[in-house]
Amino acid sequence: MSLINILIAVDGITLAEQVRDGSIKKGSLNNPTSLKSWKESDVYISMISQHSNVVNDGGKSELKISANAGDSIDWAMTTFGNNSDYTAFLYAGHFTPSSAIVPSGLTYFNSQIDEHLPNNSKVLTKYTNNVYLAQGTVVKVGVSIQYTLSFQLVDNTTREVIGYFYWDPFIDVNNA
Repeated sequence: MSLINILIAVDGITLAEQVRDGSIKKGSLNNPTSLKSWKESDVYISMISQHSNVVNDGGKSELKISANAGDSIDWAMTTFGNNSDYTAFLYAGHFTPSSAIVPSGLTYFNSQIDEHLPNNSKVLTKYTNNVYLAQGTVVKVGVSIQYTLSFQLVDNTTREVIGYFYWDPFIDVNNA
């Protein structure tokens, strides 16, 4: 049993521009807008994981990872602006087959991590970083799981909800 970390980066600027000009719908909490798949969702989403878990070309929206039963998966999301301009956060995950990940759906938690970064005089200063994670544990073996992740995008300046969106990556679960 191991921990698989997946980092998701969202192009918040492009999504916000396309919602504002009407080329993509805003969606709602219960009816998010599909970012479609492959090349279409690659415009907005990039996903990476540890090299040993990646089955296809990492860095794209349709990341396919390999996992074993009992592995926990953590998804963390940010924007390419490091959530300074827009904030993107996961609020839902649905899996097919639905019994492949427990708990059914995902568990969400905010983890506070102490980090040390240089200040203006290049002296390391301790600060607390909040990391919002979604987590699930793989319980089925020998299946291919297609799943959808839904997220909300918020403009940090105006506090306006830009929209609700989803896309659908994959997990291959090994027999061992």
